[in-house]
Amino acid sequence: MTDLQFPASARQQLLNRHPHLSDDDIVLVETATRQWFRIVARQSSAKLSVPSVVVDDLWQELTRHTQDYATFCDAAFGRPLPHQPRFTTSAGMTNTDRSALLATLNHGRRDEGCGPTGLPLLFRVDQEVRVQNGKRYLADCGGRGECFPVSDRVCLQHLAGPGKRPKPRGIRGELPFNDGRHGYAGGSGGSGGGEFSGGSDGGGGDGGGGGSCN
Repeated sequence: MTDLQFPASARQQLLNRHPHLSDDDIVLVETATRQWFRIVARQSSAKLSVPSVVVDDLWQELTRHTQDYATFCDAAFGRPLPHQPRFTTSAGMTNTDRSALLATLNHGRRDEGCGPTGLPLLFRVDQEVRVQNGKRYLADCGGRGECFPVSDRVCLQHLAGPGKRPKPRGIRGELPFNDGRHGYAGGSGGSGGGEFSGGSDGGGGDGGGGGSCN
């Protein structure tokens, strides 16, 4: 997959859609697209969702080279890989969309060697190449038990739900506290609070475009 070469005509069509892209931007988009294809190749039965507008645009252009794309899919995936429409807005996502996006995030983190709060290139590329109306993501908004909305960002930490609110500090049975007369007055113990060519092996990661997850 690392050796996949993109047709010059597909690059040109991508530039027609996004005229501001530099040569370096195109290389970054191609790297992110390879990451998407690697994830698909490794997770053939998983329900996935392409999280990037610009990667989706390049993917669409590749499918227009019908014979070359079919040959690539046969070598890389052992089956056809039809283009799938991406989700439009976070508000319009179904539970299936959310599950597919989270699955793609987890597999992308593994591909790029991210930690549990990292953003793989596939989720960063729209912002890094400044795609108009591209997808923007937060690994974690910082909320616990609720999501703190940020304009034009999808919070991935709370995509499946807000989770549980943390219990307030100082509640008897949770943390020790001082009653003003006898010192420690309860708690749960303790002392303080505290042109198409591509391989079929799925390949290793190709560096995520020169940087680790951020």
